[in-house]
Amino acid sequence: MKRAMSLWCAALVLAACSASDPPRNDDDALPKAADDSCARFDFGFTAGGCPEALCQQALCSCPAPISCISGMNDRCMSAVDCDVACAADPETLFICSVSIDPCHVDADCQEGRCVTEPGAGSGECESGERAARCREDRDCATGNCIAGDTQSRACSPGEASDLCNRDSDCISGHCSLAAAALTGECD
Repeated sequence: MKRAMSLWCAALVLAACSASDPPRNDDDALPKAADDSCARFDFGFTAGGCPEALCQQALCSCPAPISCISGMNDRCMSAVDCDVACAADPETLFICSVSIDPCHVDADCQEGRCVTEPGAGSGECESGERAARCREDRDCATGNCIAGDTQSRACSPGEASDLCNRDSDCISGHCSLAAAALTGECD
């Protein structure tokens, strides 16, 4: 009777602890991803090319002034967060302004997924395929969002030789990681 009572008490304590503990996400153990998004520039675009009246003045007064930039689909980058733009390297700013496909939800993307930074209201469309930029597993068409050694994240289907952070990232169920390594390869 004492043993049954002890087991019952232990079960109650375990149930109480389980109910109050938040669910644990394996990704919580991974380092925070760096914001490598183009959305961080908070671009504004106009359609139909760069209007001369709007683009006569520099948008930002950085060491190298930033002006309107023509981009894909005959659009023009006509606004930008100057603090972020001035801190970025000019090549990254230019590539982002020309190639970003902004979105708020997956339905905004013709293909792929809308990848957003935690807490951000907008993001950018990514393919969701192998090596595509991601922030969480749902950003990937197959497999998982893998943390890289440079605080980057990319989709990995989990096939042999694909990158992984843990065994569950691999179809085989085994991720070969060197001691203290963040990223390994699926066997």
